[in-house]
Amino acid sequence: MADAAAALGRVRIAITDHSKTLRITNGMDEARLIAQGERIAARNARASRPLILKSIEMDLTPDGTGDMDPLTLAGLDLVLGAFHSKLRLRDDQTERYFHGLENPDIHVLAHPRDRVYNFRVGLSCDWEKVVRHAVESGTALEIDAYPDRQDLDVDRLRIVAAEGAWVSIRTDAHTPSELAFLEIGVAATTLAGSHAIACSICFPRAISPTTSV
Repeated sequence: MADAAAALGRVRIAITDHSKTLRITNGMDEARLIAQGERIAARNARASRPLILKSIEMDLTPDGTGDMDPLTLAGLDLVLGAFHSKLRLRDDQTERYFHGLENPDIHVLAHPRDRVYNFRVGLSCDWEKVVRHAVESGTALEIDAYPDRQDLDVDRLRIVAAEGAWVSIRTDAHTPSELAFLEIGVAATTLAGSHAIACSICFPRAISPTTSV
């Protein structure tokens, strides 16, 4: 993946494997995450481009609790939080989003709606309130640019633009060719009014926002 990112001219790439609760995806526990971080550090020492960020997509319970040790997460460059359970509920989930955004260990709330085309509609909430809460917590909302997701979508990104929230564009690539999906996320910000959206492009608050990836 790093070599493919370099070929595309990307200067940074984040490796965001799932955390341990998602056993179906062979999710990472703390020991494996630390070992992966050591391999990433060794790779970064050998090659300057792209810089590989030590990262994870951590599972969040509906009450916003993560499944990884905070001390281990503190050693990462980027922590995504994501809901992976109870995704077909039809009642309002605004409080659930509040809990997730208040988790102190995450930088980005990943694929916030949790929709997948022709498979799952996604969660419902008061998006204006959720976006304002993201602004207050300093947590970025993700544009998952994978074609089957496109989450957040353009309509909700217009709310993000109006409220001035941070947004993070991620390809959700599982193969090197899928790194090209970044353009889908960039196009969504343009349609929504990119002048009003701050694009962190997969970087946490501690890293200066940039569109050079």
